[in-house]
Amino acid sequence: MRLYLLLLGAVLGLLGGCASPGPAVKLNQPPRDVSMDELCLYWVQEEEVTTFRVPTKGRMTEPVEGYVDIRYLIDSNGNLFSPQILAAEPAGVLEIAALTALSKVRYRVAEQNPDAIPVQVVRRFSLKAEASWEMR
Repeated sequence: MRLYLLLLGAVLGLLGGCASPGPAVKLNQPPRDVSMDELCLYWVQEEEVTTFRVPTKGRMTEPVEGYVDIRYLIDSNGNLFSPQILAAEPAGVLEIAALTALSKVRYRVAEQNPDAIPVQVVRRFSLKAEASWEMR
């Protein structure tokens, strides 16, 4: 559990830009709360994240499937900030994998959003961890 909290803190720190000076949040106006269905009117995901590896200490003995709900901000430059885990099932197992997946997501502004309005969105990551910790 201690290793899990350490890894989760490290991933959140990297996503939050604490590890190195990264881009600052640019908000040309207050962010709007939008659903995943509305997101395409503001921001378009550049490509789907399908498979990746999460470094772990030890091996899994059987596959694990579940989901993680994360709220995050897409700023006026399309950068992601402030990820918050809202729910996870099974709890304490896939959160780091979901944050890793989120760190690989890139957005570009949608044609319907010429002002690059920032948004906050809640996204569900459905994950399957194979015995090698490969996420699908």
